[in-house]
Amino acid sequence: MSLDWELIIFVLLLIDSVGAVLMSWFGQNWWLYTIGRFSEYFPPAKGWSAVYLILVLFIGYLMGII
Repeated sequence: MSLDWELIIFVLLLIDSVGAVLMSWFGQNWWLYTIGRFSEYFPPAKGWSAVYLILVLFIGYLMGII
């Protein structure tokens, strides 16, 4: 498998989705404290971050990367 733009985009999405899961499950207090009032509009949601990770993994499976 060569290093092409699809792989690069997939890896970036995977890093982002894993970061979202880690932040929503273990860093909620940090998010609420650091972002402040902005966190009222974008709260850390465990369910949506898990769905995001599952969708990224599914896309990687369909592309044959995983």
